[in-house]
Amino acid sequence: MFRILVLNFIFSGITAFLLPTLLLGHQPSGLKIIATVLSKTCPLPDGPDMTIDSPDSILKSVTNPSCPKLGDKQLIQTAILNQGKSSIHAGVEIVVKVDGQELKKKRHRKVYTIQAGDTARVLHEINLENTGRYQIIVRIWDTRFKRILIDTQSGDERLFYIASPQDIEVAKTQLSSGVIVSGKRIITPLKFDPPDLRWESVQVLPKHALRGEKLRLRLNLINAGGDIVQDVTTKVQYYNVKQPMRKSVIAVPRARVMAPGEIITFDLEYILPEDQLLGNYQIIATVDPENEIEELKEQNNAAKSNVIRLSDIKLLLPSDKFTFEENGLFLFQWDSLAFSEFKIQVGVDEKFEDSGSYFDLPQGNRWIADKELVPLAGELPGMAMGLMRAKEKNQLYWRVIGRQASGRQAISGIRIFAITPVNSES
Repeated sequence: MFRILVLNFIFSGITAFLLPTLLLGHQPSGLKIIATVLSKTCPLPDGPDMTIDSPDSILKSVTNPSCPKLGDKQLIQTAILNQGKSSIHAGVEIVVKVDGQELKKKRHRKVYTIQAGDTARVLHEINLENTGRYQIIVRIWDTRFKRILIDTQSGDERLFYIASPQDIEVAKTQLSSGVIVSGKRIITPLKFDPPDLRWESVQVLPKHALRGEKLRLRLNLINAGGDIVQDVTTKVQYYNVKQPMRKSVIAVPRARVMAPGEIITFDLEYILPEDQLLGNYQIIATVDPENEIEELKEQNNAAKSNVIRLSDIKLLLPSDKFTFEENGLFLFQWDSLAFSEFKIQVGVDEKFEDSGSYFDLPQGNRWIADKELVPLAGELPGMAMGLMRAKEKNQLYWRVIGRQASGRQAISGIRIFAITPVNSES
């Protein structure tokens, strides 16, 4: 059910971690982002949920030649495959964020023509003028940059890190101890005699998983101590956040030997059993679960992942709190592995309890087999805006109902959206 790999992708001097990019529904375009590569990368941070709290890794990022530095040039290349049978015109956007804030001056936007069966390679160069955690996001738009066709899923962004002078000083302080002699602080290095095993990161994708969908786990284990350790055992478990005492084992990966400062990466794959309750789950990884190894610190052997949401239907588009234009295109997309027929519900009741406050698309007893729906011209805005006026509401809610051939049904979560009316004066 799982596999363990220690990954070290190096191709022509360029390190690349190729994560799958979310293809939103069954896109008529047939485009697919197959890779995003950086000319310089660094193992810290390794995942979107990692906290920068590893002083030894921060200091190593300053001396590691493969890590980007302030003032360097970073080359970004994304490869986009046209799986269709005809050429496609599409807008390609490369977004650069630092500590969550977009650097708009470093954004790349351009329309490309991609022939059938061809792969377009888009190259973008940026000057690294900021310290912090960088996120590289790739989006595919229509040619007018009005509608997103493909968006990088949260957790699949390319990441790298540039430590600030303050980060470096804090890291040095954390790795040293001080004594006062004649009123002056004398810094002496902290000696790590025994090993010290801890998890640098526990990352799980996707964050919103469908029942039956494969989870991908990436766990980085470091020996932050000062001695070699052998026969390191670990235990990886999952649990429902509402039942934290009921843990189930996913895997028990082992490391034969770990030198001081060495990082070992475990890559695992796992599918939650079909009888699992829907809801929120977490992964907890424990090193030396039987406490057989004498360590410098014994209280840092466990780490938890981000929260994973397990459901039968996953909403894709529009994103939460998205705003449509009244005379624009309305598109709804979702995904499901367990259900084959669907309809969406739109209304002003946030709990969908009042049947007079929402309506179905398609209407009546009709269901659709597709996992996307484009309402008929005037159908959605007319009904929705009439409902908002009647109920004196200014925002809408939508959800998806899935149905199996047996008649069993399931309901997705709920998202909010709005419609901007056409200016009556125009």
